[in-house]
Amino acid sequence: MPPSIIHYLIISDRQIWLLAAGLIAVDLLVFMIPIVPVLAAYVLVARPSWFKEFIDEVYDRTGSP
Repeated sequence: MPPSIIHYLIISDRQIWLLAAGLIAVDLLVFMIPIVPVLAAYVLVARPSWFKEFIDEVYDRTGSP
């Protein structure tokens, strides 16, 4: 009797650990993108007009009694 597809799908414990470590590595590298430093670098380099307007509005709001 030839081996079934189930026999080909069985993986070893080492392969399971490697797969789990790979999933954790991908999760840490892809899904943990530091958004605040990227935004801060964009504001410092590009100096967008919307950010200047936002800062002006914040200071106008806090300066009026």
